[in-house]
Amino acid sequence: MEGFNPEKKENYPTFDEQFAQKEKFELLGGEIEVVDIRPENQKTDVPVVFAPGWGETPETFRDSIRIMSELERRVISLKHSRSGDKPEPKDEYPADELKKALALLSILENKNLTVIDAVAHSEGAINTCIAASLYPEKFRNIILVGPGGLIGEDKFLKLAGRFSQNIIRAALEMLAKPETRLSLLKAGTESAKYIMSNHYQALKEAIAISETEIYNMIKDLHQQGIGISVIHGVDDPVFPMGKMQETVKEDQIDGFYSVTGDHNEIYVHPEKYIPLVDEALQALENKREQNKK
Repeated sequence: MEGFNPEKKENYPTFDEQFAQKEKFELLGGEIEVVDIRPENQKTDVPVVFAPGWGETPETFRDSIRIMSELERRVISLKHSRSGDKPEPKDEYPADELKKALALLSILENKNLTVIDAVAHSEGAINTCIAASLYPEKFRNIILVGPGGLIGEDKFLKLAGRFSQNIIRAALEMLAKPETRLSLLKAGTESAKYIMSNHYQALKEAIAISETEIYNMIKDLHQQGIGISVIHGVDDPVFPMGKMQETVKEDQIDGFYSVTGDHNEIYVHPEKYIPLVDEALQALENKREQNKK
């Protein structure tokens, strides 16, 4: 396939230069921070919006975003606001997840995007599915990586315990595998800053994760023609694979990729997992093209 080329420039900006150019958009009295990476050659004119999970920011996924851009996809991601007002209630959506969904949608509005592909990690799956439920016509494909909200009924204290287990596992991995230390330290630092910037909001978000199920949303979105695939680690302690397999019915999604690793793999080993995300997106596009014939 011949690549889609953005406007050519001499001395095209590097990834680091583009990553440093943060855009800021106002939302409900707070501010979201956006990175927009445009590779010089793009194989599709539909950008990928990378939705981070709880305690995560674009910095957490810096290497993941870089590798995806090297695979010739425009990648946009955001740091959610840690201040501002609650959104007006809508349906049964938790206010904190609805606010993050509106942040995703504000990117489309501010950047004049008509349709996107989404890659959502952990809690990002919840607010991405809410955003897509509000405006399904704006979403072409969604890849859910280690998604929250897909293990059936949950409890906050149980979720907190599993997050704690994930932190312990990460600490042990840093000791056993020095090559993972930088990625895990970066993720831990971003999580700490995220929590410290608004303890109360972080707690409310964590409670919302434990109380929100997205399976029915996924089922409805799939029926509306949005391509949906799940990538999940067999050793994920936060959202156990066994419970997810009990909940997710494969005839209601397009693909389920069971992979080695735990909840952090997408940013600890992006060289392995981002090509799989790219492959999953391409598989959804191939399926869409076949269905047109």
